Amino acid sequence: MGWLSQIIKRLVRTSPQKPVTPTGFGMVQTRKEDLFASLGTLLSRYRIAALTERKGKILFDYINDPREIILDYQPTVLSPKKFFFPQEEVFLEYTANGKINPKIDFQDTILFGIRPCDTNAIKILDEAFSESNGDPNYLTKREHTIVIAIDCHKLCDEQGFCYKTHSQNVTGGADILLFDMGTDFAIKIFTQKGKDFIDEYLNTKALDPNLFKAYQERRHDAFKDLKPFPHLEYLPEIFENQKDHPFWASEAKRCLSCGSCIFVCPTCYCFDVADEFALNLHEGERIRRWDACMLHSFAKVAGGENFRQETENRVRHRINKKFNYLMSKHGQSGCVGCGRCVRACLVKISPKVIAETLIADNNVIEGSAPDVQPLENHHIKERDIRLYVPEKATLTRIIKMTDKETLYEVELASGRPLGHEPGQFVQVSLLGIGEAPISISSEPSNEPRFELCVRAVGDVTHKMSELNVGDTLYIRGPFGHGFDADILERMKNKHLVFISGGLGYAPMRSLVNLVLQTPEHYKKISILNGCKTPEDRLFKDELANISKMGGNVELLETVDCADEQWTCGVGVITTLLPDLDMVSDETIAIIVGPPIMYKFVLRSLKERHIPPENIYMSLERRMKCGVGKCGHCQIEGIYVCQKGPVFHYPDIEDKEEAI
Repeated sequence: MGWLSQIIKRLVRTSPQKPVTPTGFGMVQTRKEDLFASLGTLLSRYRIAALTERKGKILFDYINDPREIILDYQPTVLSPKKFFFPQEEVFLEYTANGKINPKIDFQDTILFGIRPCDTNAIKILDEAFSESNGDPNYLTKREHTIVIAIDCHKLCDEQGFCYKTHSQNVTGGADILLFDMGTDFAIKIFTQKGKDFIDEYLNTKALDPNLFKAYQERRHDAFKDLKPFPHLEYLPEIFENQKDHPFWASEAKRCLSCGSCIFVCPTCYCFDVADEFALNLHEGERIRRWDACMLHSFAKVAGGENFRQETENRVRHRINKKFNYLMSKHGQSGCVGCGRCVRACLVKISPKVIAETLIADNNVIEGSAPDVQPLENHHIKERDIRLYVPEKATLTRIIKMTDKETLYEVELASGRPLGHEPGQFVQVSLLGIGEAPISISSEPSNEPRFELCVRAVGDVTHKMSELNVGDTLYIRGPFGHGFDADILERMKNKHLVFISGGLGYAPMRSLVNLVLQTPEHYKKISILNGCKTPEDRLFKDELANISKMGGNVELLETVDCADEQWTCGVGVITTLLPDLDMVSDETIAIIVGPPIMYKFVLRSLKERHIPPENIYMSLERRMKCGVGKCGHCQIEGIYVCQKGPVFHYPDIEDKEEAI
């Protein structure tokens, strides 16, 4: 395991009120002048970043001399997260002939003078970039950095409210914590890496308990009248109960949706991805840049739907992410009270004011168990340096399905089978153009070929429409949760009702073709398909063959606008449901289609008494990274690229943004 994984596993999980106390490391003391002298000698080995002044502004930047360091803290516009997660970062380099290499820009670094709010933010970022899929760029920079924090003995700014979330106490994110006792620093060691650094580079002596006690008393006096949020540990529960509070609408009316609050936040880690070719057209880069969920386009998908269209929904998502989703996940508030967002906001929207308003209007039952589940045993994987590197593939067949959709057969250059579940997706790359998530249309196979049905609606998909058989593209995946073995087992001996609309049949086809291989395993298989016109139907020949299968297999189709040759239904997809012979507890419904279709289909299924636990659906979201990092596909606390796109309806039934 890497050092970061070991650290996070070792950190003691406590309630947000208590700072983590390192075990196994005693406290020591060093003279300030000795510490700065040591930093001076280390400039030849480390880059050192600290609070300093540049062109009249106070910020964290690299220094050339320890005398540039400012100890008296003044709030900065950007937090030190920029050293691990830069505003713009090249993470892939490639050539026109298909040579692709991951790029990680790192150097041994010391971050000096980081304050408690920012160290707690680093702790959250450590966990976010470590869990599930270890981000190689972030974790490599983190591994090569010593974080030396300095405790705050007073409130730094009128907009700061770290005390509201207990973020004035360092609970992680630092290797070493200093306490300013005048001419000396007391030192608390948080990690083995911090201890090794001190043993090798600093002159220390035994801690003077009287000096440290005086420091603690001074700090206590400064913070004693600054109280945390009432019921702090209940914030996720309170915010969950207050999704319809009128204060969301009133704050949204003031919001400019500029994203400034997100870009300065030390715990936000959403990003976008873009490709750029050099002027010589022989070399290119894939770049990730900070992105903001407050921007209107953040949740917009290729088909044009926007799952967070209204400003009120974006404001609610942003604040819930801090006090609900991240707090439930990490066991501490995702807002560290640094006040940067309030200082950056032109209309001064404040998370503190929102939280206080919702707390005041919520009836908290004392003694009830808060809905907070810290990641005490969350699994952290080793980083994979090739996490974002796509695999070369070749187009082996291209079939024009309609005026808008094309079927591509793809073969991986390695010759390996894709190894997907029905319902999963891949990220398709065209170097110099970009990357796009595409659902897999073919059933699982041991063959190295698979199929993608693509509608040309964006840069990548439009460029795909210009490709020919034999051309190269690049694949990452498969990703997401599909119809796994447990779901497939549950479907056996049931009446399966497939309900697809428009392009929805393309991803559904993977599962349809799989179950049609053994129709005897099911009580009945009903395939309902709806399109705008007969010419918009996908896989016409396959549908014709399904209609002739007979036995326990039936195909029902409808279109919005029929021509003279059309002999099936006319109307929306729900017009096919009333006459369908279904027994509620023996029927499993699978829904895939445009977002507007879901609410009407669900209503019709409810009228037919199909229980929610018998419904599965696949959701479309803007999945930029595919590995649960970029934030674009997030529905409340769920990343669709990990927990979906296939969902069991009861798991998302109460989530407003899902349907």
